[in-house]
This record gives sequence, C-alpha cells and structure tokens, in this order.
Amino acid sequence: MNNSGAIYIEHADHRAVAAALGQLMTERGFAQASLRPSELSGRIMIPEKRRRHFFLMPAASGWVTLWEDPRYFGERALARQLAAALGTRAVWIEVSGNGVAWAHGIYAGDQTVEERYEEVETTFYGEYGVIHFAFDIDRTPDELIAALGLPYEDYHYEAALLGELPAEAGEPIHLAFEKR
Repeated sequence: MNNSGAIYIEHADHRAVAAALGQLMTERGFAQASLRPSELSGRIMIPEKRRRHFFLMPAASGWVTLWEDPRYFGERALARQLAAALGTRAVWIEVSGNGVAWAHGIYAGDQTVEERYEEVETTFYGEYGVIHFAFDIDRTPDELIAALGLPYEDYHYEAALLGELPAEAGEPIHLAFEKR
C-alpha cells in the first residue's frame, strides 16, 4: 500500500456494509446523491468535504474493502462506527511514502483493539484538516496487511474509478453523499 487509505470491514456481504455506511452518513447529516463516481468535489480533507464518494468491494478473504475519494485518506471515526454498527472487526489504515509514515486502527464492535497514529493539524493542499501518520519502526504496513489477510492492498479509489481492478474482484458498489 502506498499513498492511500482504506477501511476494511470483516463481513461477508458488501451490500450490508453499504447499508450501514448509508445509515451512518445519514446520521451525520448527509443525503445519498445520484452522482457518477467521477463527479468529485475537489476537496481532500474530510472535514471540508460536503460531497463524499465511496467504493465498496465485494468481500475477499472475509473482508469488505471501502475506499473513499481521494485515495489518500480513510476516516478513522467511520471505521470505528462501522465496526460498532455491524458488530464486527474493522481496520483503518493510511499509508504515505511506501510506509515511511503510516497510521492504523483495529476495532472490534465498539472496542478499540489497537491504534497507532499521531494527529497533525495542517492546511494540506490549502485545506484545513487533521492527518494521522506515525513512524512505526516495529512493523510495516505490509506486515499488518499480511497478518490480517487484508485484500487489494495495491488498489484504491482511482483504480476502481478507472476500471483497473482485477476481473475476479467483482463489481464494486459506488455510493455518493452530499451534506444537507
């Protein structure tokens, strides 16, 4: 994984995960929108985004993969909420620069199993937001991904958008939301 983020949900049905995601986004004041996956807002930092796009991959190795536009971030709080809503495990991971800096969290239901990150407030790309990266000399992102058996570590939102996913992966679900 390089310069990307993802949320993985231990679940057999990506449609059930999509339904839970839709409910959580509604509770946050978003409405589902009929937007094409390429109709992006141009915003990068999650607090600034009034339009959010997600691809959810069919389960592989027992995990549903969720990517958000842009590829750089996954939302830690959303991973925690999905784990709690579905009563299962979820993994949040963000990787920068081939694992030079990375952050992750593992959640089981409403419990935090493990987290490693440092919050840094920034105006990344001219937008205010918080990024979560830490230097972990004990473990690489690839080691965590392999230990948990997480799929699609070399893919991201843009790969799904451009049709660059492996054929055997199946058809992803695209969901779009706009802030009310």
